Amino acid sequence: MRSTPGRGTALETEPGLAGEPLVAAVADVADTVLRPVAERTAVTGVPLTHLAELAHCGAYGLVGYEPPEGSGHTHAQVVREVHELLSAADPSTWFVHVQHFGLVKALSRSTNTALRDRWLPALVTGGKRSTAGFAYLRQPSPPVTAEETDDGWLLRGHVPWMTGWGITDMAVLGAVAPGDRALLARVDCGPGVGDGLVAAESAPLWAMNGTHTAAVEVRDVLVPHEDVISLEPRTDWVRDYDLENANAQPAVFGHLRTAVDLLRAAAPRAGAAYETLALRLAEEAARLRTEAYALRDEQPPEKEVAARTEIRAAVLDLGVRAATACVAATGGRAVRYGDTAGRLAREALFHLIQAQTPRLRGATADLTLRGL
Repeated sequence: MRSTPGRGTALETEPGLAGEPLVAAVADVADTVLRPVAERTAVTGVPLTHLAELAHCGAYGLVGYEPPEGSGHTHAQVVREVHELLSAADPSTWFVHVQHFGLVKALSRSTNTALRDRWLPALVTGGKRSTAGFAYLRQPSPPVTAEETDDGWLLRGHVPWMTGWGITDMAVLGAVAPGDRALLARVDCGPGVGDGLVAAESAPLWAMNGTHTAAVEVRDVLVPHEDVISLEPRTDWVRDYDLENANAQPAVFGHLRTAVDLLRAAAPRAGAAYETLALRLAEEAARLRTEAYALRDEQPPEKEVAARTEIRAAVLDLGVRAATACVAATGGRAVRYGDTAGRLAREALFHLIQAQTPRLRGATADLTLRGL
């Protein structure tokens, strides 16, 4: 029987949503393909077969997916549930998969209709896989620059992180253009595309190292005008990026599902207190999830930004505490690579800095100070 993350707790998938076609298809892949080898994947890397399974079940079509009429569920509910399920089962595969949507969303919003029409059909089926490099555009001095030429834009610099390197076909790449503008472009990054994008020497990651993440040198990559997705004032881009990332991320709730399950499973050996702890963690996570998702559904992005950020910080803090409890319940073997509790501890810290903004950094510090 297929298991449900968080079974018997407030974090479980609601019965009606569990029967939604795309949710059910993704849950099946998560339970039968991803979860059984998640520890191996975290060490050896996401295999192409995992991505093929996600394409086959329809997970690459999330952005344009609409639930069947009369289901009672919204697009947003399905998207969030899919991310929670994948993150709970196999965070490495989830993170490679979620990077794909940077390009999909950028193309969906682009006024470059020819570019959108050319690539979106293959991207939403998983026939083409993509990744992203642009979060650094919010830095004071972005490390990738763009210079306009007669033939397009010449990009130079260094991408600190690019996930899915070597297993994706293309990327949305960000650069700062003259006039302090943010340029987003579609670039090829698969094998045999030339020497414009080159993986650089970098230390291995101690969290999420199975995501094929590399530092990438951008060496005079010429982007034709027809491959430019957008060009806008960088202040506008940063504003929109920060508003989006004020919200609690579904993946952290997926992380909490797995932590709750581990604590409940460990309770007979570690002590009955861990069963109580698991239930309390699930209840608190469910409360925060309800508040976070209500703000996304009921308020425009520019409203209640402080409240959204405080909730996101609280969810991240809860994830760290839950992972700490998992390590304590597991004992010494948690420090070995290949152990779920140790992986959860590393991933909890990864979530602290993934898509981090200055406001979130401040909220994390405030929350920590209040606990001292």
